Amino acid sequence: MNAIDILLATCRPNEDWLKAQVDSIHAQEDVEVNLIRREDESGAGACANFSALLGQSRGEYAAFADQDDVWMPLKLAKSLAKMRELEADCGKDTPILVFTDGLVADAELHPLRGTLLSRQGVDVVRGLGFGRLLMQNFIPGNAMLFNAALRERAGSVPADALMHDVWLALVAAAFGRIGFVDEPLYFYRQHARNVLGETASGLRHAARRAGEGGGAFRTRLGANIRQARAFAERFGSAAPQEAQDLARFSEMSFLERRKALVRHGLYKQGFLRNLALMLFA
Repeated sequence: MNAIDILLATCRPNEDWLKAQVDSIHAQEDVEVNLIRREDESGAGACANFSALLGQSRGEYAAFADQDDVWMPLKLAKSLAKMRELEADCGKDTPILVFTDGLVADAELHPLRGTLLSRQGVDVVRGLGFGRLLMQNFIPGNAMLFNAALRERAGSVPADALMHDVWLALVAAAFGRIGFVDEPLYFYRQHARNVLGETASGLRHAARRAGEGGGAFRTRLGANIRQARAFAERFGSAAPQEAQDLARFSEMSFLERRKALVRHGLYKQGFLRNLALMLFA
């Protein structure tokens, strides 16, 4: 049995929480793990830290790990079963990413209401298309298992990628397959020092974002455009047309931008987000 590389990025961790995470990794059932930890001593950030860990990974499969979560014993085994199901269908040379749901918990690991995806109102089936993920990724790195083919195809994470997990999800959607294990298989610990805390959904969140105005929306959209440009530059003519068109979004007229959004299905999750997209893009 080949060990799964566990890529654990840390930055001045709470030692008790880190121990709980490491213990849960070593307690994974029916799999072997190769834990690779890297401390962000330079303050470069989580994305750069995980990108460096990707460069150290040599295993057949790999998984990202955050320093403050706790995994349930069958997280990797169930993800690996889904991975092998997809590989049997399309081959090991196909870039494949598998992800699970998670339970949101407080700082003391007491579960809160609902799963991570249900609390965000995510439509998993509709959200996994390349165009959708280009506009709004909902697959967190700590939920992922990916194969060597995806790691090699993704390469180093570019500076304009929104995050390491967003980049891998885009590469998998563009050139391979994405599988979902519809079970909460880890505890996502919410606390004041989360790099990216849980993204809320619903009217309250939408109203808060709307209150920020068109300028803030365009700033966020600009980050998506820069990421699309990096994707198109990395993969050239092999990049899906959605990325190529979004990369030159700022060069388009008002009407051309809206035609591109509709033509490629470049939508976000939820009516209000898409209304803002049509108003401010």
